[in-house]
Amino acid sequence: MSKYFIIAGESSGDFHASHLMKELKRLDSSVSFYGLGGALMAREGLDSLVDINKMAVMGFWEVLKNLRFLKSVERLVLDHLQKNRPDAIILIDYPGFNLRIAKKIKKTNPSIPIFYYISPQVWAWKEGRIDIIKKYIDKMIVIFEFEYLWYKKRGVKTEFVGHPFLDAYNKTERGAARKKLNLNPEKKCLTLFPGSRKQEIDNHLPYMLQAIRDPFFRDFEILLGQANTLDQDISNSYNLKNIRIIKADTRQALEAADFAWVGSGTSTLEAVLLNVPIVLVYKTSWVSWRLMKRFVQVDFAGMPNIIMNKLIVPELLQENYTVNNLIHETREFFHNASRQKKLLEGYQKIKSKLGVPGASARAAKHVISNVN
Repeated sequence: MSKYFIIAGESSGDFHASHLMKELKRLDSSVSFYGLGGALMAREGLDSLVDINKMAVMGFWEVLKNLRFLKSVERLVLDHLQKNRPDAIILIDYPGFNLRIAKKIKKTNPSIPIFYYISPQVWAWKEGRIDIIKKYIDKMIVIFEFEYLWYKKRGVKTEFVGHPFLDAYNKTERGAARKKLNLNPEKKCLTLFPGSRKQEIDNHLPYMLQAIRDPFFRDFEILLGQANTLDQDISNSYNLKNIRIIKADTRQALEAADFAWVGSGTSTLEAVLLNVPIVLVYKTSWVSWRLMKRFVQVDFAGMPNIIMNKLIVPELLQENYTVNNLIHETREFFHNASRQKKLLEGYQKIKSKLGVPGASARAAKHVISNVN
């Protein structure tokens, strides 16, 4: 019976890890899982040590404020591994915590193989982390071809499996999603995706709520996708009158949309695969923003644009993320047919760079073949 210790610290990691776990179970019915994860991983059999809702923090200042808690989780993980030795450890994104814990695990349990699935964005900033990866990670399993080439150039053992979203997000029709949600077929639909973490929501959602008061959106259906890792309903903190919250399957909120406002992160790529036009938004604390501007080595915030090294999706970042700019970008899209055509053509080019379906299955096979 194989045992895997898996760590995911946020909503997107919970999603990717759950699909990997499903494929591991198909290959080995006796497998068991424990570690850190969310509701999707729990459905696949994860016994989680901590509720990951408390771990979803980002930004230098925000992490600093939660450092005591994160350190306590670190100790809990290390103590657990000493008492319950797994056959392998699988880390999912979440680099601030995962790279630090990998270093400590290897020092006390050097023979346990450590796989890293969903690479941290070391190619964007903190390239110094490559030394930690070389020393403490046995194999990187990456989902973008440019990551594979980047790691290979630097002598890191890496496997490219393609993007798992190709299995989950490439088979839907907008009309079917709208019918399932019982939306008015005579109205356009705008979806708000402020983010999966509370701090992202607090930074992004107020601007969105002000923007939809503009007369342009009077005849729109408004949906809001709430990540399943959030333990409280967003409506407890905000007045969401005439806005429908989608929680059980947030993908539906994106599938049904004619347009969406999306916080920088995994959902931007989901939108591309669903052919949903978006504006990407990002706002953080002043301290975190200044530090990011100093160290980031890529020209764009959104993965769709990073993949192409070109501005395909409009980005409203920090001081440029304003109510007026949000309204302007949206109105411009609906009033400009050439812009619509250019965006969707860009989407097709992005999709062509994501590999072929079956990424989770290939990742699972790679783990098992390198453990047994």
